[in-house]
Amino acid sequence: MAFGRKYWLALALCLALHGSGQVRADLVVLHTNDVHCGVENQLGYAKVAQYKKDLMKNPDDTVQLVDAGDAIQGEPLGSLTRGQAIIDIMNVAGYDFAIPGNHEFDYGMARFLELAPQLNGGYYSCNLIDLRTGKPVFPPYKMVTYDGGKKAAFIGVTTPQTLISSTPRYFQDDKGQFIYGFSEDATGQKLYEQVQKAIDQAWDEGARTIILVTHLGQNGSLPVWTSETLAAHTQKVAAIIDGHS
Repeated sequence: MAFGRKYWLALALCLALHGSGQVRADLVVLHTNDVHCGVENQLGYAKVAQYKKDLMKNPDDTVQLVDAGDAIQGEPLGSLTRGQAIIDIMNVAGYDFAIPGNHEFDYGMARFLELAPQLNGGYYSCNLIDLRTGKPVFPPYKMVTYDGGKKAAFIGVTTPQTLISSTPRYFQDDKGQFIYGFSEDATGQKLYEQVQKAIDQAWDEGARTIILVTHLGQNGSLPVWTSETLAAHTQKVAAIIDGHS
């Protein structure tokens, strides 16, 4: 897991051991979190994109570039274009998967629903629910095939604190009734059950490597919604990539 604002991390997740004492990563996961429009900060989008291209030169590896939320808000480049410039840059960089953090909604829910389909890799979240239908707003997970047929699932999880850390009216109708939710309750049980449901669905589809990509965090998060607490209340998870703290 990785934590912190504007932190970048390239993570090679080695899932198989091969002969001659060498380790080869059949599934390579590069991830960023809490970039907050910091296009050139720290490692920067350009170097991440180049690193992905370099890794893809190995035909035996499957490379996935994922973002754990809070990418499109935080600096003038994002605010002046209401997130559009960051989506465009992420497309050029070659992102394969992203989740909405709480700040993805800072331009309003309607605006994010305009932006999300434009990200080529897609946005995913198993616990952002349209309360009118009871169904997730975005696909809960993405299936990836690697190493000649093995399957991995990347499952998106957005912090329920979004309802209070963003603007509540963005998730309400004209009458002030909430029409979107994040599987929130005082005990955390709704979140755990919703995530486990997505895990079980992906497992039934053949995924034996389950990776949660979450925007939950530790410091500043309610104890029932931290990534560590989620890990303790779910099964079959191989790894958690986290942001938000």
